[in-house]
Amino acid sequence: MSTDSAALHYDTIARAIAFVRARPRHTPPSGAVAEALGLDLGQWQQVLAEWAGITPERFLHCLGRAYARERLSPTPERLPERDAGDPAPSDLARAVPLTWEPMPPASGRTVALGHGLAATPFGDALLAWTTRGVCHLAFRCRDEAALLVELRSLWSAAAPVRDDAHAHRLAQRIFPSRAPSTPVAAATGASGPAEAANPAPGGVHLILRGTPFQVRVWSALMRIPPGRLMSYRQLATLLGMPAAPRSVGSAIAANTLGYLVPCHRLIRADGDAGEFRWGRERKLAMLAWEAT
Repeated sequence: MSTDSAALHYDTIARAIAFVRARPRHTPPSGAVAEALGLDLGQWQQVLAEWAGITPERFLHCLGRAYARERLSPTPERLPERDAGDPAPSDLARAVPLTWEPMPPASGRTVALGHGLAATPFGDALLAWTTRGVCHLAFRCRDEAALLVELRSLWSAAAPVRDDAHAHRLAQRIFPSRAPSTPVAAATGASGPAEAANPAPGGVHLILRGTPFQVRVWSALMRIPPGRLMSYRQLATLLGMPAAPRSVGSAIAANTLGYLVPCHRLIRADGDAGEFRWGRERKLAMLAWEAT
């Protein structure tokens, strides 16, 4: 199942998550979820298999606080050291390798900025890239015009180049299929003056554009492997700022590389998912998708 095909199911997944979240005291059975979606149980099983290779029972388990507490990592004494260019860790065989480099928020340079809209397993997303790497990934919560206004405000000195075809290829690389026995679609081919660099073959290179403190927080997030979680307080403690969680939270809120800089892997200590820039349903969908 390709990324495009999985993307067709996201609205159904989001409605299922909203239905379950509206019943916090008693998790509804899979049959009740399917009925609420206007599907029979077999159709609901097929949707989940194509979207993430996950069963209805596993999907429901991944939405609960008990699952989140299971996946909370014990607080290590320190985060593993990583420098720019080092690949991010992964305990998922099909997770995309990530490398990164910092960029000051006001570098004074005019750059060619490729951008385009692409389907993902979590709905449409606006991706942007320079010749050095991917610098923006924002999920559509409003209309496309709002996404473009935000991008242009963040990169006001850039020369924009629209290229939906390359955005599609990047999405295929970033979101490899979770469906069983399905080959990952190749993400190849050149595309115009703002083609993203790719120092890691088969992976994705990121541009972390922010202050040194923001980059420090974002790079720490990238050390949390897929399928593992960390609490906000744990992250602040590991960054040596146990008394300043608000500063850490501000840096997290400034992240514009959704999913790639994985702020969705941060939850509250009690297992509650907490807030997310692109919606709580989308955050829970990401956690369930990474649980396969």
